Amino acid sequence: MTATLEEDLPRPQGLPLVLATLAVASASFMNTLDTTIAIVALPTISGNLSATPSQGSWVITSYAVCLAVILPLSGWITRRFGQVHTFTASVLLFTLTSWLCGMASSFNELLLYRALQGFAGGLLLPLSQSLLMRLYPPDKHGRALAIWGLATVVAPILGPILGGYITDEWGWPWIFYINIPFGCACVYLSWTLLRPYESERLRVPVDRVGLFLLLVGVICFQLVLDRGHELDWFSSTPIVVMLIVSVLFLLLFLAWERDEPYPMVDLKLFAYRNFLVGNILIAIVYSIFMLTSVTFPIWLQTTQGYTASWSGLMMAPTGLGPLILMPLIGERIRQWDARPVVCFGMCLMGFATYLHMQISTDSPPWYFLLVRLCFGLAMPFAFMPVMVIALVGLPAAKLASATGIFNFARMLAGSLGTAIGVTLWDERAIFHRSRLAENLSGDSPLYQQTMALLTARSGAPESALAAVEGAVQVQARTMALNDLNYLCVAAILVAAALPWFLPPSTRPRESTQ
Repeated sequence: MTATLEEDLPRPQGLPLVLATLAVASASFMNTLDTTIAIVALPTISGNLSATPSQGSWVITSYAVCLAVILPLSGWITRRFGQVHTFTASVLLFTLTSWLCGMASSFNELLLYRALQGFAGGLLLPLSQSLLMRLYPPDKHGRALAIWGLATVVAPILGPILGGYITDEWGWPWIFYINIPFGCACVYLSWTLLRPYESERLRVPVDRVGLFLLLVGVICFQLVLDRGHELDWFSSTPIVVMLIVSVLFLLLFLAWERDEPYPMVDLKLFAYRNFLVGNILIAIVYSIFMLTSVTFPIWLQTTQGYTASWSGLMMAPTGLGPLILMPLIGERIRQWDARPVVCFGMCLMGFATYLHMQISTDSPPWYFLLVRLCFGLAMPFAFMPVMVIALVGLPAAKLASATGIFNFARMLAGSLGTAIGVTLWDERAIFHRSRLAENLSGDSPLYQQTMALLTARSGAPESALAAVEGAVQVQARTMALNDLNYLCVAAILVAAALPWFLPPSTRPRESTQ
């Protein structure tokens, strides 16, 4: 017979509560960290394992897609095996696959282990959130969400910093090895402190058809985004076939889930207006957050000549805002109406993205730091209150499934948004390069003067021409990145109006049973 925190056993207090919170939050932190820690190491990984640069991005997307796909299944797995058992086993599997990723001797091996790591990490996200909310009483749920949100927001910022430093100093395998000691500590603390509070285990049938339809649909769509640019999009038969399959399977998935008695995704949750709007908001917020976190360090390395370590350090100020404001907002969110808080966060996020649009190749490093600081200040207002909006008023029995769907929307939006954004970045860079090349007339006195100066310095016309081509590429990629940020600003401003479609009171309250 299992016990719950809401029944006979008291909630942990003092040091046990601190250690249990650290164990649960650290697992969430490790999982989220691994979505971005490999970004700045992709060129090194691709070179060492004989992969092309475009294939190198699969290290990120294979993890993110498998993580997102397993999230809706977390509710069934939790009910079948219990929250504590599932959480501890997931941390153990995540730690093991981290070791295997570091030991990978080929690119295909690394992709396989990253996929397995994503499946393990997909269970950590909703379980860490629901476990923290069970550890704390209802009047402290804002604090619990702030702790979880802090780990989730700061981890993607530290990822490029740690990834760059570790890759430059120790080698890329160590970006995975660092999970091992923390994972072992989390397993020990979770099993020791949380085992008495295991949730009730129920034998509920699994929706195998729904799982298969979702798995095929999402993976095919991700492959379309990853390989579309490389294979010339709809001129490629495999791309067209995968797109048709993805759309067909996802439509079949939605139709199947409506009448399934034990659905993989409880679509009835979307009848709650707060939950629906919260999922839309988190999809927009997190996709833009991840897109800017991925593209900015890549731009620094490819156009400004920054090393992996220095490009990661330019991202560091993004974590200052969440670090300071998340706990404060978490303590006070129960007294606030979440709608204006989210709207303010969206507007501040839009302003920070607008500052991104003003970046040029002549921008000084202090401007980069300022832009990322402003972006970080927006995240506590735009991120954590959205979680409150999505989960407020839901029945306690549906909380595990709701957090799984919420995090599924967040992670899938981050993965797909990044893939779409990077593709648009490449397409716009090609467009701007052709426009800039058209303006480089051989009859222009300025062009002739520049070529003569570069030829005199390099000693060869070919070197001078290569220098001009390099400058054109840098400008084209910078202009394309600004175009991408312009679209992000437009999306954020539209999203800022969504909270006002909710009822006047969106303050958290104790969930109904």
